[in-house]
Amino acid sequence: MDSPFDRTGADAGHPSAADPGATAADGAARAAAKSRRLKLWSTGITVAILLVLGAVAVEHVATEVDFAEVWAYLRGLPLWKVLEAIGFTIAGYLVLTLYDVSALHHLRIKVKYATVALASFAGYAISNNVGWAVISGASVRFRVYSVAGLSAGTIAKIVVFSTTTFTLGVAFMGSLGMLVGPHPVATLLRLPEWTVQALAAGVLAFLAVVCVVSGVTHKPVRIGSWSFELPSSKMVLAQIVIASAEIMLAGAALWLLLPEGHGASFFEFLGIFCAAMVVAMVSHVPGGLGVFETVMLLGLSAQGSASGVLGALLAFRFIYYVLPLFAAGILLVGWEMKGQSGPAARLWAKVRGRGPS
Repeated sequence: MDSPFDRTGADAGHPSAADPGATAADGAARAAAKSRRLKLWSTGITVAILLVLGAVAVEHVATEVDFAEVWAYLRGLPLWKVLEAIGFTIAGYLVLTLYDVSALHHLRIKVKYATVALASFAGYAISNNVGWAVISGASVRFRVYSVAGLSAGTIAKIVVFSTTTFTLGVAFMGSLGMLVGPHPVATLLRLPEWTVQALAAGVLAFLAVVCVVSGVTHKPVRIGSWSFELPSSKMVLAQIVIASAEIMLAGAALWLLLPEGHGASFFEFLGIFCAAMVVAMVSHVPGGLGVFETVMLLGLSAQGSASGVLGALLAFRFIYYVLPLFAAGILLVGWEMKGQSGPAARLWAKVRGRGPS
């Protein structure tokens, strides 16, 4: 009988150095551990930044904001300003549907625009308020697109493509705004204006490189274990144009509501507006509530009345976030009832007496 010492490490239940399965498993475990550490560090840094911003904002609000003036500003907003802000909001959400349209074009998939518009509008309206867009917005898209026959993998690609579109747009518009009008962001970060402009120019140069690389690279790009196919340079430019148009429309809705004496040009405003959106998104606070307003208040109140700026931000929150959320809810319920599937349709059938006994 063979001695126990004659057995190999693999036979004894221990993976050998030459076992490819064990090596891959070890690599995956190390990668997962590294990902958890990075996530922990990024969460800690984000929380620290938000705490600092919160402390500064509380001090700022306590010393410079008169809530009686905020209420007075809201009551005194002209109706035409509110209606124009609503118009820009509608236009902005219509442009948002092009995020999904361009994603489907890139994937060479045809879906009726009505379906795309519902999935995109409802997805963004809900994720803008709930936060965690990759989860909340994706769940709405999965519900609508799966009924249209799209697979879960395809829907995930649409979500990733749309997120990339927004990232390209906010990087371009934010950098352009800081390059042309660096003062609000420089004041907020307490940096020299030339430093802000240099950072903005660097981001714009990087976007130019992305466009060039996407035009000459036709093979999948690999970064570590990740592999993805770059869109064409024309598609990248289209993504930047679409997202930039949407950001400008959203910004215009808030711009109209600001007090007339705030003193910032539109491009100066866009720089701080994009910075506020990015910080709010990274914070994962539902809808960026309080985070977006804090950055905007700190960036713009030095240009004019802090009470007026806060009043405009509250009006914008209702117009750009709350109203679309109600509209999305009504559209989704109506769609579910019309399709005679899903919980809303079953509930409606029971109310009408057509449900199962």
